[in-house]
Amino acid sequence: MAERRTRLQGQEFITKILEGERDFSGIRLEPYFDLSGHESFPAVQQYLKDADLEGTPVILDGADLRGLDADGLHLPFLKATGASFKHATLMEANLQSSRLRNANFRFAMLPQIDMTHCDLQDADLRHADLNLALLNNTVLTGTNVAGANLLFTNLQAANIKGIVNLAQARSVETVNFQFVSLAEREKGIIQMELWAQQGKKRRLFGGSG
Repeated sequence: MAERRTRLQGQEFITKILEGERDFSGIRLEPYFDLSGHESFPAVQQYLKDADLEGTPVILDGADLRGLDADGLHLPFLKATGASFKHATLMEANLQSSRLRNANFRFAMLPQIDMTHCDLQDADLRHADLNLALLNNTVLTGTNVAGANLLFTNLQAANIKGIVNLAQARSVETVNFQFVSLAEREKGIIQMELWAQQGKKRRLFGGSG
């Protein structure tokens, strides 16, 4: 039998957050809800910044938040295992130290998002836009990045052992891979991308390559 989800309209979601509710496991939020454009967004932001989210985190395990527009959202320490953020827009959001295992970020807009120290094991980042995103010290084991835009993504000290479809991601040659934990397979892919880019530069400026 399919799991039943609690449907929430955007206004109700905001009201519950401001009333101190933390556990939203399994909810189905109003699709494509524009949280950052809502008149109550500044109040939500201030409430979350003042709250002890490390001690009492917001829980969205198994929730469906597809299409959510929450640019700049302050929500570190989020618990969202298996949640769907498909087609969501979370530009410049702060999700530091969040548990996002098996989460679906397919086609999500995530430029400049802060996912430092997150657990993204087995997450789906296919075709996500991670331009200038911060994924320092993040776990990406089993994470699928096929078609993802990794333009200047910061993966410093991240664990990318077993990352899936890295060769199919875009702009791999611009990524900061300093101090990453990786296996020979990932190392080979990165080296190939860097060599390919160097070859393009040599051809561009008239050299051999």
